[in-house]
Parts: sequence; structure tokens; C-alpha cells
Amino acid sequence: MKNILEIVFESKMSEKKVNNYLRRLHGFSRGNFILKKKGKVRVACVEREIKVTNSFEEYAERMRKFVEEAALKGSDIVAFPEYNFFDLLGLIPGFGKLNNFLNKKAKSEEVSNSEGGGEGLLKVIFKSISKAYQEAYEKIMRDFAKRYGIYIYTGSYIITENGNLYNGGTLISREGEILGRQKKIHLTDFEEKIGIKRDEELKVFSLDIGKIACPVCMDATYFETFRMAFEKGAEIVILPIANMEEYNFWRALRGIWPRVQESYIYGAKASLNGWIGGIHFTGKAAIFAPIDMTENEDGIIAIAPHYEGDYVVTSDLDIERLYEVREKAEYFKDVNEEFEKDYYEKVYENFRRVKDEK
Repeated sequence: MKNILEIVFESKMSEKKVNNYLRRLHGFSRGNFILKKKGKVRVACVEREIKVTNSFEEYAERMRKFVEEAALKGSDIVAFPEYNFFDLLGLIPGFGKLNNFLNKKAKSEEVSNSEGGGEGLLKVIFKSISKAYQEAYEKIMRDFAKRYGIYIYTGSYIITENGNLYNGGTLISREGEILGRQKKIHLTDFEEKIGIKRDEELKVFSLDIGKIACPVCMDATYFETFRMAFEKGAEIVILPIANMEEYNFWRALRGIWPRVQESYIYGAKASLNGWIGGIHFTGKAAIFAPIDMTENEDGIIAIAPHYEGDYVVTSDLDIERLYEVREKAEYFKDVNEEFEKDYYEKVYENFRRVKDEK
């Protein structure tokens, strides 16, 4: 039997509502495109603020405007952030007032509740809303991709498979076809508490603009994610994030920035920000490259001006030059296979032993 949340979300995001919204969209003039240089791949990363709403159509329109802006800038692909659905928690009856109370309380204490509490409740909510959201969201994104002729990485949301919950996103072609999904491999403690399962495979998608991997947020904390992406041929890694912490530039560089320097892969980060449920999310969207490829020799090609607000960060990537820089890099691809095989096995054994002793 369906619970009240499933009934509410299926009603608010029904196929009829989605179809009616898509029919109301106006046409799009391709003449407004900004042309990019030949041989370059133009990537757009969305940084956006959570704006709780009780209208799926309002939410869909916000997403469309980001896609449109990216398309107008001549982007080949646009990427959205992690947990790109939080706005629609406003569909839950009474959520607006509760959210305002929790946010006001957290701000007055000047400390956000990074754990949020209520893990059991969140699991019920996520499980109840995931099916309706996934069906409606993927449908509008497939339409936007086809309408604007652009690849879309959806950002992540809750995916239900075989009764399990995952945090993952979907890559959609210019023709509006789903090319595949990547679910998060390295979970946070909070995600484990609410019962989210981890993926066991890192996929690399071969597109006409390059080879792309799409791990999720925490995956970039671990160097092996980008190493595997490189070994599988990836040239660009798209990373959606939703960081539950106050912004610090240097702290925010952990994860994708060092991974790009180690792996000689382009990195494109899309970021969610704002308040929800008393939790504060911050983070700048940015595009990274190996230091030798950046004008200021800082590894940053483009970055949003602020860690809160709405931005579409866009830049051109030169895949051919990436391979040239890889060839010239002095220490790149230095690998001692025998050492690493022995080293990691012992590290794992030691980790397991310490864990068992606790």
C-alpha cells in the first residue's frame, strides 16, 4: 500500500503535469549560440541555490533556464549538482513551515546541524519520493537535451533499484536518450546511516566530445576514483557536489583539484548551495585542469565568483592539448605495480585489523 508521500509526489509530478509543462514551452532560436573555437569542448557547470517550492513546474522551469543559459553560451554539455532535488521537498505537506523554523534556528545558533538527525525519517522520505521524482525529472531533462541540442548530466538524486536506494545521476545525449547512470561509490557516514547503498563500478562514457566519467562528490576524496577513470580512458570527470559545511577556499579544493593534478584529467564541478532543514550547503562551481594548462598556473580554468547563488560556469577544454601535456609531464604515469599491489593489500589488512579491535 502506498503511503501519503508517494501519493502526494505521484500527484504533483504526474505524467500529465509533466507533459502539460513541456507543451507550454516556447521554441528556441539556435541563432543565439556563441560559437567556440574548433577542436574545443565547451563545458558548463551549474552552481545553484536551493529554493524550496511546492510546484514541480516552477522547479522544472528553473532547471530549464540553466540548460538554456548553457546552450546560449555554446556549451556541449551542462552538469548539475549533487542532491539536485532538495527544492521539491517543499511538496511535502507542512514542510515549508518546518524548513523555515529549522533554518532560522540553525542560523541564530550560527552553527548548522550538519547531521540533521532523523535518519529513519529521511530514509522513508527518500524512498517514498524517488520513483515519482526520477520519472518526472528524467523526462524533462531528456526533453531539454533534445530541445537545446546539448548533453546533460542531471546531477544526482535518489535512485531506487531492486528495493535499494542509491545517490546517482544520469547522462543524457543531445538526442534526449539516456546513455547511462553512475551511482555514488564512496558514501558519507550520513548516507550510510539513512540506508543508501554504494555502487561498485566506475563507468566511462565515450561521447563525440570526449570520454567522460561522472563520480559523485565524496568519490573525489579518494585518489583511486580518478586513477580508475584515467585507466579507463577518461578525459573529463564531471563531479556533482553538495557540501554540508561553511565555505573555506582551501578546504573546498580538496577532492577534485588534487585528483586532477594527479591524473591529468579535466575536472568539472557542479555545486549546490543554500539552506534546507537547518543544514547549510556551500560551494563554488569550477572547472579544473593540470597546472601546466592553466594561465595562472593554479590548476583553475574557471570558477564561480561566490560560494552561494546561481551561476553557470563555462569554459573550453582542449582534449588534444591534454594528451600533449600528459606526454611531457615528468612524473605522470610513474607506477611501481609490484610495490602498489603489496602496499595496498597490507594497508587494507591493517585497516581491517584496527577496525576489528575497536
